[in-house]
Amino acid sequence: MATLNVPCFRYRGQELTAPLTTEDGAGAEVFVRCPVRGRLFRLTPEERVRQALIWFLYEGSYRSASLREHVRFAVEERSIDVRGFFAGEVLDENFRPGVTVAVLETKRLEEEVKNHSEQLKKYLLRDRCRSGLLFNGRQAIWMNLDGDFTNPKWESELLTDLSQAEAKIEQAGNEMTAHMRNCRELYMKAAAGNFDAVKQLVTLFSVDLNLTFALSVRTRGSLGLVQACSLSVDDPNLITYRTRGVVSKNRQQLSRDCFHSLIAVRPAWS
Repeated sequence: MATLNVPCFRYRGQELTAPLTTEDGAGAEVFVRCPVRGRLFRLTPEERVRQALIWFLYEGSYRSASLREHVRFAVEERSIDVRGFFAGEVLDENFRPGVTVAVLETKRLEEEVKNHSEQLKKYLLRDRCRSGLLFNGRQAIWMNLDGDFTNPKWESELLTDLSQAEAKIEQAGNEMTAHMRNCRELYMKAAAGNFDAVKQLVTLFSVDLNLTFALSVRTRGSLGLVQACSLSVDDPNLITYRTRGVVSKNRQQLSRDCFHSLIAVRPAWS
């Protein structure tokens, strides 16, 4: 094993290098162990940048402990380089949607990050996320989505120091904490039988196809449990969905009259 010092932008006005622990492979290949994924990966030019940024988020930042109070970082999930999930206070054991706080897209040192803004916009819209970073080790752009996701307005800022990214990720985490508290109030209303509240939750979270809505529904005079996924609000009085684990060409329907209560919103594997 050896330590490779990789340039990692500026931090608090000083040039910063990330000490990456590497291992030699066959021939001239070099591997690095990713602390997030817990295994070795070939140290490509883009992986250098990604691992340098991960090192900063986990160890190099003075605010790393505070960041992880609000954000859980994941790597290469749904083709995103680094994805920050909400990891704040436990809202409710039965209300645990996986919410993206920030999308961090890395590129090799030679790439101009401004050329990849459309890719970041696509990821932000897909994950219903409002904050993202483009980073190549020498350039950093922070992007915000303002307005509605169906009619987005984009704001971008060229960063000159990683302390700015540090502050913006922490701010995004704090804002998401406040948002999720409001969402928990919607969940409590839906759990008490409010159909409009469950519609709002579907609009907010159904983009995550791994999420399951456990619903209590009225069928022929009795109550039954439905594990719904891929939900959609089709009109003011109707939600359509697919049943988790059931293959069917047709979507199921849940009307206002048939809805009894929302039991849980959780990842499919929990």
